[in-house]
Amino acid sequence: MTQEEFIHIASEMRANAVTVALKCGAAPADAEDIAQDVMLKLWYLHEKMDDATRMKSLVAITTRHVCIDRWRTTRTHAEVGSMMPLVDEGSLYDRLEYAELEQWMNDQIDALPNTSRIVLTMRQLEHRELSEIADILGIKQTSVSTLLARARNELMNKLKRRNQR
Repeated sequence: MTQEEFIHIASEMRANAVTVALKCGAAPADAEDIAQDVMLKLWYLHEKMDDATRMKSLVAITTRHVCIDRWRTTRTHAEVGSMMPLVDEGSLYDRLEYAELEQWMNDQIDALPNTSRIVLTMRQLEHRELSEIADILGIKQTSVSTLLARARNELMNKLKRRNQR
């Protein structure tokens, strides 16, 4: 695809990228940034592409991947604290134990396989519906349920082993 052809269809591709980013759950301002990133990536590939139809497909896929990458880089496990039980703030022992448990849980979540970790975080911390997670990740809803169950079971088994020591 020549530079002129790319410029000719760029506005349409950018609009598609914004739409896909919004469907992935990005805020409108973030969707514009994501579209810009996608267009930059596609610019580097435009000489290798020969078909505008394939370029439109690539826009959707690349946008979804950029959304997932942004989500991964901005997500922290600071919200895990909201899942932890409340403790007596006055006891130094309780605060230390709570901090250790929180760090251990963050480490265990980080050790999960990438997709399982993402699904668990989206469901437990962001309170997203299974269908929404499936749409964002581009997988079936049954796969989301399976990944979520496996991640929860793995964490529960690790917690049980930790508490038996």
